[in-house]
Amino acid sequence: MNLANPLATTNRGQADSSIKDKAIADKSAKPLRIAVLLGDAVNLDAHSALKLAQLESVQICTLDVDLSTTHEPTSFTTLLSQAVTAIEQGKLVELIFNDANQPQPLTQSLYLLDGLSAAKLRLHAHAFIAGFAAGNETTGGSNAVVENAAAVANAALAAAKRNPAQTVQHRRVANTLNEAFIALRQGVTAIAARTQAPLNGKEGENQQTGYWFSGQHQARVLCLNLVAKTSHQADESRNLNQSIVLTQGTQVIAPKALVDENRLFAPISGDNIDSLIAQLLQLVTLENGPGTLENSAGFHADFRAEQLKPWFERYDANAPLALVLMAASIDDLKLEAKAMLTALENDAIRHHGQHFKTPAGSCFTAKPLGDAGLTFVYPGVGTVYANMFNNLHEYFPALYHQLEREGDLSAMLQSSLIYAADVKTAANMSLSQQAISGVGASYLFTKLLTQVFNIKPKMALGYSMGEAAMWASLDVWQTPHAMINATENSDIFNHAISGELTAVRRAWQLADDEAIVWNSFVVRADSHEIKALLPEFPRAYLAITQGDTCVIAGCETSCKALLATLGKRGIAANRVTAMHTAPAMLVHGQVQDFYTQALKPEVLKPEALEPEALEPEVLKAAAQDLPIRFISAAQTAPVTVDSTSIGRAIADTFCSPLDFSALIQNATEQGARLFVEVGADRQTSTLIDKISHVHAGQSTANEATAAIACNAKGADAITSLLKCLAQLISHRVPLSLAPLIQPLSANAAPLSSAVSQQGEPQ
Repeated sequence: MNLANPLATTNRGQADSSIKDKAIADKSAKPLRIAVLLGDAVNLDAHSALKLAQLESVQICTLDVDLSTTHEPTSFTTLLSQAVTAIEQGKLVELIFNDANQPQPLTQSLYLLDGLSAAKLRLHAHAFIAGFAAGNETTGGSNAVVENAAAVANAALAAAKRNPAQTVQHRRVANTLNEAFIALRQGVTAIAARTQAPLNGKEGENQQTGYWFSGQHQARVLCLNLVAKTSHQADESRNLNQSIVLTQGTQVIAPKALVDENRLFAPISGDNIDSLIAQLLQLVTLENGPGTLENSAGFHADFRAEQLKPWFERYDANAPLALVLMAASIDDLKLEAKAMLTALENDAIRHHGQHFKTPAGSCFTAKPLGDAGLTFVYPGVGTVYANMFNNLHEYFPALYHQLEREGDLSAMLQSSLIYAADVKTAANMSLSQQAISGVGASYLFTKLLTQVFNIKPKMALGYSMGEAAMWASLDVWQTPHAMINATENSDIFNHAISGELTAVRRAWQLADDEAIVWNSFVVRADSHEIKALLPEFPRAYLAITQGDTCVIAGCETSCKALLATLGKRGIAANRVTAMHTAPAMLVHGQVQDFYTQALKPEVLKPEALEPEALEPEVLKAAAQDLPIRFISAAQTAPVTVDSTSIGRAIADTFCSPLDFSALIQNATEQGARLFVEVGADRQTSTLIDKISHVHAGQSTANEATAAIACNAKGADAITSLLKCLAQLISHRVPLSLAPLIQPLSANAAPLSSAVSQQGEPQ
């Protein structure tokens, strides 16, 4: 039944002249907590739909109002007051409205019920209404209109008991109830999606379109400031200002589909190459007709993506061979299939194991490497970039929610710098800020690969400070998030080997007023050539050896002179860091202490556990060897997993020249075959390919290797991720396809499942 005629509001649709609606004036002692659930088929899961259907409900249906026959704006807050009354009587209120901005159906719903009742029913709200207010009186003066709008917003925030300083405010015109309901839905969606993009801010406001970061343990708060204009356009003082305060709920929005009409992904498995060819021919020769792949053209995105579902269902994870087709359209997919058919007839690919890969991401190898040598590679400092993977949260909202609960996600990624409006901000990050953000990016991608896609590495290594990211990301350190604040305030990163370079000043025995002009250069040269010249330039150092290039660092003048003597041109990095140079040895003890961290009990062997940790379940987990072997540049053998050994290995790597070529060769000799770069960009993948190519030419063992990156600067983050997954599939690495398959089904939202309310910010 209808709660009330939408226009049968107090004083014929006009709000009370006081700042607060009288309906909520007597509730000021306690803020409202009205649970709001998005009612569309994607976001309303089966459990919620069943529970809501069992409740006594009332409906509020809105229609656009012809303002030519209405002299005063309609009060949305007055109608909300009526809804509150029904909710207090234990009823469910359904708001029904039309939203032309949404795909079919145009009719949308929001469900409102008491927050406590929702919790008892185990219904997880997308947001909560915590307060609202309205008013249209002004006291005169040039700023009266602005002051009145601010007063209304402050009144709503006061009723909600929320701090304006921790609130995002969004203003928009809503002349009708339907427009107001659309604004409410967009606000709820913004909070549930953890992004301000749905608010559609005008030029100069609400330009944040990426992830909506909040302080740790702080709920997001949005104050929707709606303006309903009167028919007296010249008299803005008579406009109705209404503010609704929304707070964060316990349910995140359904994820966007990784596979859609513009991002097609089709895995095909078989016992042999002929089987793969037969399936490709089936795809290429599809005719237009009901139920065919090609016939999806012209239909809605979800329907088109649905046509790929049979290919996922036919895919056999245990088959010895597999290929993946990727394309941006159905027509392109058929072209990719034809290119794959040609490749499968190529002798080098069919019989000699040459890997085939197209720019679109389609790939195949007849000699898959498997997961026995699957190695996660963690990049070093300097790989992060402005706005890196800023749309990733749209596809993995539950993962971001989890990371937010575990620690300060904003600090972990250095979001204020990485996602700043000025892209130059990220380029000017300090060494400590780059280190934190780099580890944060690796941590995020590690959780994405291991928890969402269930990819389990057998080995791990890091490039330079990537070793620290390795231990932080792979569940070895007990409190990795504590390292953020420690790094921010570290004398090592801010002063000793960067900034003022106090360690360098000590090593060079300089007075405090003597300037140090430090730089590093990448040069294409053999390390032996450089080492032979170092005695002539005592303030220049060979910092890194990486394939066919090296990095020299030190006094800028000395480095340039060394390059001139070498007869080579160097590319200046313009980065101040003395890592991997002789002066860094002066802080070796400090670095070791810094990285000697407590470990999680489950990674320790029984003899290393404290007595209080000897619980049966802990012992059972610890009795087995850690399934990952950790390789360090500091030693040949894998690192023993204990606090002291880890701290020492990181310090040795940090303070000594880095031979990345030797590290990769050592890992290869220990069984590493498939290297997956886990972090921002793809710098180490390129290096590993070059190193492996040289090593293969020098070795008689003929060990095949491959390097894959899960991210690439300048490329779409999701496409890069899918290309990584496609190559892993072609190499027959076990992984979960559920995140790709489940969103193809109508009501499935695999990563949007409700989260526990325990520990949720209020």
